[in-house]
Amino acid sequence: MNEILNIEQLRQMACSIIDIPGFNDTGTIRVKVQKPKVMAMAAQGKIPNYLMSTAMRIAGVPSKEKPRDPDLSDVAKTMELYCRACLVQPTYEEFQDIITDDQMTAIFEWAIGDTKKMSTFRPNQENGSSDNNGPGVPEATK
Repeated sequence: MNEILNIEQLRQMACSIIDIPGFNDTGTIRVKVQKPKVMAMAAQGKIPNYLMSTAMRIAGVPSKEKPRDPDLSDVAKTMELYCRACLVQPTYEEFQDIITDDQMTAIFEWAIGDTKKMSTFRPNQENGSSDNNGPGVPEATK
């Protein structure tokens, strides 16, 4: 693709349509979503301080602070934050009074799916002392 795309084409490419669980365990429904822009949200102050460390951990951003275990309230607020950031049609504001836990979980898991895949490339995350060169990589070059 060598042509320069106009903004409407780019907007269409930025969104996906996904299936999430329906209501009362009956089938699925389709929603229009976009990947969250967590760093932009943080820069604009849209992530409350008490969720910042959780959002950073999910986004794979290293932190010098020892992460605390999130409680259920943190998990719920983080999922709401991601649903608010991801839902395009309907918007989270339109959907929030009827959205189910299963639907929120599906959107959240879709949003962080790529981040979860990358976790396999980050062994020994706790102390960061991993020197895993692998069997085919020499320790020092000559």
